[in-house]
Amino acid sequence: MKHYKKILSALLVAVFSSSAEATSISVEARSLGMGNARVATADIATAPFANPGMLAFQRSREDFALMVGFGAFLMDQGGVVDKINDYQTAYDNFQSDPVGNISEGSRAIAIAQSLEGDVLAPNASVLLSTGFSGKKWAFAFSARADAIAAGTVTNISQTVAELSDPAKNILELEGVLTSELGVSLARNFQLFGQKIGIGVKPKYFKVDNIHLSESISTIDTGLGDLIDDSKNDLGDYASVDIGFVMGLSKHTQIGLLLTNLVSHKINYINLAGTPTSLSFDTQARLGIAYRSDFLTLGADLDLIENDALLTSENFQALKSQFVSVGGEFNIYDFMQLRLGAQKNIADGISEAAQENLYTAGIGFWFGFNVDVAIVSQSDSLGGFLQTGFRF
Repeated sequence: MKHYKKILSALLVAVFSSSAEATSISVEARSLGMGNARVATADIATAPFANPGMLAFQRSREDFALMVGFGAFLMDQGGVVDKINDYQTAYDNFQSDPVGNISEGSRAIAIAQSLEGDVLAPNASVLLSTGFSGKKWAFAFSARADAIAAGTVTNISQTVAELSDPAKNILELEGVLTSELGVSLARNFQLFGQKIGIGVKPKYFKVDNIHLSESISTIDTGLGDLIDDSKNDLGDYASVDIGFVMGLSKHTQIGLLLTNLVSHKINYINLAGTPTSLSFDTQARLGIAYRSDFLTLGADLDLIENDALLTSENFQALKSQFVSVGGEFNIYDFMQLRLGAQKNIADGISEAAQENLYTAGIGFWFGFNVDVAIVSQSDSLGGFLQTGFRF
């Protein structure tokens, strides 16, 4: 799995070389462990990313939190990584003896052709948040960095003679590096005997584009340098998120999150000379939860079908509309066990994209928090690790 490691590590380098960025497969480890259900389940530390209204909807004993986290995910629904690995083996065998290993050349061609239309989508995130919750008012500062990319193999060889052509069998990886800084402010009210929390989060974005192009016969070398050399500053913009949560009973509540109320679209020519767009569209997510001292159950639904962030036609298969469900069992405030699932119900996506995504997580309290989550979907795998304090 050398390509898996190379591609992910290169994107992580890109994330850490940026200032602070925004949005990927998961908000953070706790939500990821519960299938990305978050709108009505967030705690103080995760609320700036999940629902700013939840900042003012916490238990009285939770009035401060600090969190830092890191995560990575590789969506490989067509098994692109394994196919590239197999291609390189066949290609190297063929190159060592083109006459004696003609069958290996034919195998390399077959593998390359099987890659047509497959999408490889890696992303990585780092984040920081600190939140304060009082009797009525709450506020938080948050920052995050995300590298989000999608790649396909283009200009595929049709004959063995074309295997040595450096312009054939090229992995085109296009992505975005986003930086986000946000300040959240929330307040709770009483309405008809039920508690209501409303929060607003103005945020600032900085956006960079990356475009990588390399033969799949050599893709495991120098990828980090390619990313660094291929960055293109696309500017910055400001937007705002609004979150709402309302108690339905002592233990149940409903939440609504509206993100990117000021939508933004960036049109540019990428480094390959292709007209491309990035769309930061307004999104809406509804959530409901049951919460007690021992058990949290949550379910979220995207109310709007979200186009792929990268709007070039190669990546429309990445559009999404998620249903998320999950739960957390709290053991004496020392350990939290989490399970969840997420399904993409968007129209026009592939059967592979419709497959359920399963998650699991565990949290520990050692005088400080440690939360770990993993996510799996066919040939896709990812994880998130975060730590911090709360009291």
